[in-house]
Amino acid sequence: MKILKSLIKTFIILIAITVTATATTYTVKKGDSLKKIADRFGITTTQIIITNRLKAPYTIYPGQKLKIPVSYTLYKVKRGDFLGKIAKKFGVSTKEIVKINHLKKPYRIYPGQRLKIPVKYKKKSLKRYSRKTPTKFTTKIIKYKVKTGDYLGKIARKFGTSVREIIKINHLKKPYRIYKGQILKIPIRVSVPINKPVTKATSPQIENSSKYSMLRKVPIYKYYTVRRGDSIGKIAKKFGVSVKSIIRVNHLRKPYLIRPGQRLKILVGYKDRLAINRPIEFKMPLDGQIDTTIRAKGYKGIFIIAPPGKPVKAAEVGIVKFAGKDDKFLKKYGNVVILEHPQGYTTIYASLGKIDVKPGQLVHRGEVIGTSGVSGDWGRSGLYFEISRIHNGKAYPLNPLEVLR
Repeated sequence: MKILKSLIKTFIILIAITVTATATTYTVKKGDSLKKIADRFGITTTQIIITNRLKAPYTIYPGQKLKIPVSYTLYKVKRGDFLGKIAKKFGVSTKEIVKINHLKKPYRIYPGQRLKIPVKYKKKSLKRYSRKTPTKFTTKIIKYKVKTGDYLGKIARKFGTSVREIIKINHLKKPYRIYKGQILKIPIRVSVPINKPVTKATSPQIENSSKYSMLRKVPIYKYYTVRRGDSIGKIAKKFGVSVKSIIRVNHLRKPYLIRPGQRLKILVGYKDRLAINRPIEFKMPLDGQIDTTIRAKGYKGIFIIAPPGKPVKAAEVGIVKFAGKDDKFLKKYGNVVILEHPQGYTTIYASLGKIDVKPGQLVHRGEVIGTSGVSGDWGRSGLYFEISRIHNGKAYPLNPLEVLR
C-alpha cells in the first residue's frame, strides 16, 4: 500500500501543471496576422494583445517583435536525471530549459529540484488562412466580479482596456474605490467577421496596413508659465494630471523647485499618428471627368464629374478626422470625409452621397470611404477633392493635379 501511495505521488508530480508565466519573442513576417501567429503558437489573439499591450486597431507590421506567452510544465528532478535526458523526455532543447529556469554555468541540477519545462507548440498549416476574412472591431460589455487584490489598473490590463473606460462605463466617482464582490461592467474590443463581400473592383487595390503603416501614440502637450504662489501640486490639479508626470516631462530634480516665469510642459494626453515606411503616393479617388474651372471661383481643389453612387476611394492610407455634414463650418461642402495622412497631408472628399467610414477609423489606399453624390455648392453629381499639407503649424493647399498619380 505504501509503495502504491508513493507511485501515485510521483505520478501526480509528473503531471503537466500548465501555467502561463513567461514569454518568447517572435518577429512578425510579411503576410502575418494576429490570428495566424496565435494559431501557430496554440494560444489566443487576446493573450498576444494583452501581453504586448497592443492598442486598437491592433495593427502589426513586418519586423515588429512580439512577446508570445509560452506555457510550461513543472517537473521534479529525480536521481540519475540530467538536462539532456529531461530535454529528450519532453521533446525540447537543453538551451530552452536553461533559459526558462535562468540556470547558470555549469548548469547543475539536483534531485527534488523543480524545473519549468516549456511546452512545444504544434506548427499548424497556414493554407486555410491564405484568403483573408475581412473583420471589424466592436465593443462588447462583460461583467466582472472584483476579487481580493484587484485594482482598476490590474483589471484594465487583464481585459486589454483602459482605466478611464472602466470608470466611465461604471460611473465611478473620485477617489475611484472598488471593493471585493463588486460587479463591474468591462468594455472589451472583439473582432467580428464582415459578411459584406469585397468586390473584385476594389479588393486588389486595398493595401495591407500592417505591411506599410502603423499607428503610433504621440503625446499632446500644453505649456504653462509659472506664476507667483504656484506649486507643482497646484498646477497638476489645474490640468488634471499627476505631480509625477510634470516632474518627469520637465526633467525636474529634487527638491523640485519651480520659479515664476518658468515655462512648464504639461502632458495632457496622447493621439494616434500614422507612420508609413514607403513613399507617400496619392491616387485618383474616383474615375471621371475632371473639372478644374472651380479653382477660378476660389476653391482649392478639383471636381470629378461622375454618376451618383460610384465608389469613392481613399487616395492614400490615413485616419478619418471627420465624417458627416457640418452645417456651421462645412455647409457648402455637403457630405464630407476628411482624412489625415502621414507627413502632414490632409485630403477632403466632399459632395458625397453616402459615407461608409467613421471618425478615428484607419483606412487604406484604395479602400471605399463613400459614394459620389449631389450635395454642397456644386449642383452636379460627382466628387469635390482637395489636398493640403501642414507646414510650421499652417495648412497650405496643393494643386491635386500636381500631386495625384
